Amino acid sequence: MSKKYIPKSTVAKIRQLSAFDYLHNYHPDLLIRNGRTDYIHAEHDSLHFSNGKWYWWSQKKGGTSALDYLVTVEGYTFMQACEKIMNEMNVSAPVISHVQEKPKKPFTLPPKDETNDDIMDYLCNVRMLDPEIVNYFIAKGQIYQSRFYKNVIFVGYDNKTPAYAFKRSITTDMKQEHAGSNKAFSFSFSTVYSDEVHVFEGAIDMLSYMTLQKMDDIPFYRNNCLSLGGATAVSTSQNEPDLPIALAAYLKRNGHIRKVILHLDNDSTGIKAAESIQQALGDQYSCDNQPPTYFKDINEQLEYRILDQKRKENP
Repeated sequence: MSKKYIPKSTVAKIRQLSAFDYLHNYHPDLLIRNGRTDYIHAEHDSLHFSNGKWYWWSQKKGGTSALDYLVTVEGYTFMQACEKIMNEMNVSAPVISHVQEKPKKPFTLPPKDETNDDIMDYLCNVRMLDPEIVNYFIAKGQIYQSRFYKNVIFVGYDNKTPAYAFKRSITTDMKQEHAGSNKAFSFSFSTVYSDEVHVFEGAIDMLSYMTLQKMDDIPFYRNNCLSLGGATAVSTSQNEPDLPIALAAYLKRNGHIRKVILHLDNDSTGIKAAESIQQALGDQYSCDNQPPTYFKDINEQLEYRILDQKRKENP
């Protein structure tokens, strides 16, 4: 039978136990390492634990204590949560991780090269993106060539401050986020003149879509566009549909959006991710799923169209 009263001193002791330490001690199978200090919940993949705190991106809720975690995430009543924590602490005293937050260093972009010649050749001649579109984003400071390795850097901003960078090699398959990137500010294009956002797995697919729009005499800047930063950024949880962090944050910042249009890859990962996103959006937004029908991704569709057009012009 549940107790009707728990002394304030006991509640205070319970509140000192962080959600991370609670799971780490009593349910370690629910923690999946996602970096040096970041962990993801095994059953809620938008629920992150870092430096003693937790944040549930899909629900826009967070906290520190195990008590708040059990009530908010697991659905316990306050009394049930207290009793559960007390019972587990009585069986085995928790080992507390002494997390000392280090002063955060300002996010810094990879050093820029003197020119963008190599990435222009790669993006426009190899990936067949429209030069006007590429130069537009270069002028905005959202694309540039890195000094080392000549990578393409796709930049995302928090207002006017760089907060995210995605690195893409022009000679190998290397593609990754730059250290310290905040996924909430992934590479994107925004306009207040459209109430829909087109969503892509990567920046090159986003720019490929804009190129296809221009080829159809549609202004490439007509609609909002968002890159999720790669397939691994897309939620594919079987237990609970969650929005990718980049999309959840973008929708929160842009309250005028009413429609989400998905252009994820036409493979098992992309199909599953699109289904998860549609479920997570529910009836909050109108949502259309428009993957490339006959191709793996939007860039492959663009390449085929350009080559087919050249064949027709030069039979």
